[in-house]
Amino acid sequence: MSIAITPDIHLSAITMADAEDINAHLQDHEVSRYTLLIPHPYTLAMAHEWIAIIADDVQRNGCETIWAIRESSGRMIGAVELHAGSAGKQHVSEIGYWLAKSHWGRGIMTAVVKAVAERGFCEFGVRRITAPIFAPNVGSARVLEKSGFVVEAPLLRLAYHRDGQFHDGRLYALVREE
Repeated sequence: MSIAITPDIHLSAITMADAEDINAHLQDHEVSRYTLLIPHPYTLAMAHEWIAIIADDVQRNGCETIWAIRESSGRMIGAVELHAGSAGKQHVSEIGYWLAKSHWGRGIMTAVVKAVAERGFCEFGVRRITAPIFAPNVGSARVLEKSGFVVEAPLLRLAYHRDGQFHDGRLYALVREE
């Protein structure tokens, strides 16, 4: 199943055929430096392991909650996840994403976040979507704000990150009123 975002961008399932694109994009430390779950350096074996975890999640949940962000050629340029748990069984979800650096600044991620949030509200029945980010991640803050999210709180000492230091963050949220 493909989800159209713009005429040139769509979302679809992540498959083993995407492993090399994932590995190539995540070699760039700029892509992973403000994430908690993407290690650096990244390896092809890590990409294969992640894809296998995604396949297990789809089988367990019965639906996609992690999608590849693709160009019109079908090439994977990023990923987005709506941590919805069991779709339709909880009211809060968390969104996470990454995009290849070569595609930053084009509005792609803002369009993706808006579409995935709407999917969460309409198809998964969530009423609140959160997005914790590292405080210095200005690009992600702009994406969330353009997508209608608001800052709810500072997150002091959000994470003890790979550089051996604590990092502060901010919690963004988008709430759908009934």
